[in-house]
Amino acid sequence: MKHTLLIPAALIATLAASRAASIYTAGHGDLGIAYEGGALEPHYHLGPDAIVDGSPVGNAPDGMEFEPDELITFVADPSVARPAGAQWNFLGSPSGDPIWFLPQAEDSGKPFFGIASEELTPGDWTVLSLSLTAMTGPAGGHFSLYQTDGFGSPIVQFATSDGINGADSYNLIIGGHAHHNWAFTEPGIYELEFTVTGNHVTDGPKTASATYTFGVTQVPEPGTTALGLLAAGALLRRRR
Repeated sequence: MKHTLLIPAALIATLAASRAASIYTAGHGDLGIAYEGGALEPHYHLGPDAIVDGSPVGNAPDGMEFEPDELITFVADPSVARPAGAQWNFLGSPSGDPIWFLPQAEDSGKPFFGIASEELTPGDWTVLSLSLTAMTGPAGGHFSLYQTDGFGSPIVQFATSDGINGADSYNLIIGGHAHHNWAFTEPGIYELEFTVTGNHVTDGPKTASATYTFGVTQVPEPGTTALGLLAAGALLRRRR
């Protein structure tokens, strides 16, 4: 499959040289959830076709895994107009205003980013949920996670337009995999903290939080993220 490089090659080279971040721009990937050493572990699991710093990560058939703070997921232009209708008010912007998003259906020019707990054994868990617990972003920026049903109506999982509260949580299918629309209302850098909570049949209640960074038409200046200056070989690694 051919992928469109969405960040200029010169910027990719600058970021790679500075190691400010590795940038995920296209191909299949997931917010993955694993369980190791008695702890839940949110992480990135990218397929071999995923594009990071301008190149496929490879290592077929399993791809590569990254810690949440090792990547920035890039949300590219073009934007789309916010649909009319009250059912879309959760997006947090007026009808017709621009929305940037990663789609529920695969688009070869954008990250095809899902949520997966396939590394978990269903019989080991009685419940597993994912919550949005914090967000930082540009002024006026809102984030939403939603799916659309067969009639094109939204099914909302998270929305920051009414604040972050207990409603920003939903139960995952244990051992499952799903794709959603990741929508943003302003260009800029968003840091989203997600919390995974589960009940292990042997080990009892477990919880873990991790922050994922999204760059909506922008990436941070070198040295301004928590990723710091990292050796070039340190980012790409297989944890399992």
